[in-house]
Amino acid sequence: MSASADNDLHNLAAPYALDALSAEEAAEFERHLTACESCTLEVQEMRETTAVLAASMVVDPPAAMKDRVLAGIGTLPQATGSTSGSASGSAVVELSERRRRGATVNRWLAGVAAAGVLVAGALGVSTYQANQRADEAQVAADQMSAVLADPDAVIERADIEGGGAGTLVMSPEDGRAVFMTADLPDPASGQTYQLWAIDDAGATSVGLMEPDAGEASEFVAIPSGSTAFGVTVEPSGGSDQPTTEPILVLELSA
Repeated sequence: MSASADNDLHNLAAPYALDALSAEEAAEFERHLTACESCTLEVQEMRETTAVLAASMVVDPPAAMKDRVLAGIGTLPQATGSTSGSASGSAVVELSERRRRGATVNRWLAGVAAAGVLVAGALGVSTYQANQRADEAQVAADQMSAVLADPDAVIERADIEGGGAGTLVMSPEDGRAVFMTADLPDPASGQTYQLWAIDDAGATSVGLMEPDAGEASEFVAIPSGSTAFGVTVEPSGGSDQPTTEPILVLELSA
């Protein structure tokens, strides 16, 4: 084998460690490994490093990451070097070749690490958002518990037009309330249930509602002076004012 061809095989260590070679290339490189201790060591080190990086990630990286890493490997400049046989026949890489290949490995690891930073950053954002949603859900749950435990809470209940029933439990002093449904049909595609506080001037939206298997529990804040509570079917995202006739209206105690 010519020195140039042997050097080309040395340069396949990184893509081989990432299983990025064709079957023919992999077979040829594996034959090379049987006589090249330095490439064998290099492949082992790369695979161990990859395993450590993978174990440190709490989520699977996106499939596109591997493509970007492999694409980056393909663009790395490859210098030429030379090898010489030892008395025992084992291949020994010259110091200059070891330094060149060490630099290539470092650039490869830097690419993997950079991709890991991007994933970690995205993970941090998604984790923050998930924690924020969890905090908001906990606040709503605490508010509902306080309303339901209020001994002075007023309870209003009525059947809903089209099926199901709705119950409003409200603390009269501050207007905090919990609206609960049972056996409520799912809204049609592109529609949602919207909740309203009603007074002499009109209706004010106090939230949207998405039932799960006909059931829903929503914390709502009823503005002072409201005389009724209503539910309408609106386009997804809700409306500024009711666009349909209410399917439920509950009169609020003065």
